[in-house]
Amino acid sequence: MTSKKFLPIGLLTFVNTIGFSILIPVLPFVTERYGAGAITYGLLLSAYAFFQFLGAPIIGSLSDKYGRRPTLILSQAGTLLSWVIFGIAYFLPNIDILGISLPILVIFLSRMIDGITGGNNSVANAYIADISTREERTKFYGMVGAIFGLGFIVGPVLGGYTTSFSIGYLGTVIAAAAISLFTLLMIILYLKESLTDEKRDKELEIHLWSEINIVKKIREFKDNKLVTHLFWRHFIFAFAFGTFTSTFALYAKDFLGLDAKELGLLMLVIGIFSVFNHALIAPKLAKKLGNRKTFNLGQLVLALSIAALFFRVNLMVYFALMYLTNLGMGLSMPTFKTMLTGAVSEKEQGRVTGVDESIMAGSNGLAPMFGGFLYGGLSLGAFPIFASILLIPYLLWGFDKRKQSKLKSRQAVSPGGQ
Repeated sequence: MTSKKFLPIGLLTFVNTIGFSILIPVLPFVTERYGAGAITYGLLLSAYAFFQFLGAPIIGSLSDKYGRRPTLILSQAGTLLSWVIFGIAYFLPNIDILGISLPILVIFLSRMIDGITGGNNSVANAYIADISTREERTKFYGMVGAIFGLGFIVGPVLGGYTTSFSIGYLGTVIAAAAISLFTLLMIILYLKESLTDEKRDKELEIHLWSEINIVKKIREFKDNKLVTHLFWRHFIFAFAFGTFTSTFALYAKDFLGLDAKELGLLMLVIGIFSVFNHALIAPKLAKKLGNRKTFNLGQLVLALSIAALFFRVNLMVYFALMYLTNLGMGLSMPTFKTMLTGAVSEKEQGRVTGVDESIMAGSNGLAPMFGGFLYGGLSLGAFPIFASILLIPYLLWGFDKRKQSKLKSRQAVSPGGQ
């Protein structure tokens, strides 16, 4: 795969990350502007993940039937539309409709649209699978992870800067819309179709209810045991990591005394960690150990580093643990995506990555509520629980292996087993 082919997909990932992270320092002040509280803030944060959960399988299936390029153009246009709607909210009067501010309702609509079209990440993953060999995929999925980290560096900084002007959050919206428009033009002008006509699943029938019925979508792969196993694994580790990411900043504030500016610096450092781990460390280890072993190593590093937050550490140790948690995800995500896309045919890659994106979005919607509840009740004691969630698949695998071993032993001593 050449860098020219990868550039539009890399840029799409970058923009999607900015679209999420640019609001992190801005959204609290947006809700405050309209007299909304913490509950509204939480709902606005959850809107994107929830509607991405609904939209990702649909977009993935559309890409299998009609091709990656038209689907990406359509979804990126939806992202641009969401920022236009967000900007319209700035000019609306702050009047209540059924007890909710009109601008807040419009902003919620914009996040809903962005979430539905945000499923284009699944198409981007399928695109990479189309134009790369199995040997190359871990490397290029690692590059996607590095770009995600870069977007997470730029997004909050850009959000804080653009909202500092006299027009407030409208400046942030204009910046995000301009970046989205640029990316849309890049896709239209430079992105070539990766799914040839003969590889498209033209017989695929797309029905709205069937597409958003995630259980049904997972069952479509029931005959592929590896895919269903990977779906299960992704939900577990995405949920565990989601509980951690929803509380690590609270840990820094409560036990290290970091203020908002220092938390912004912390996010900058974490973004740098992500670029380094995804682009350099993960591909090299995967090439040496293989995808499965590298994934398992990443899960172990992630579990140990999260559990270590049970101890009240100083700032330097905290930074070291943040690096290790980031390394754990850096080893896990690219290798997981390579295993998943390698487990299905070329005709199914859009569908399987769409379902996977939906599973991740669903876990991301649930994890902050669970994480916040445990942290509020147990404080530092919540982190070993978050880490233990990652061990569930290994415990079940060990139990299943022991059960199969006993069954074989019984068969060996029975008349039918001789």
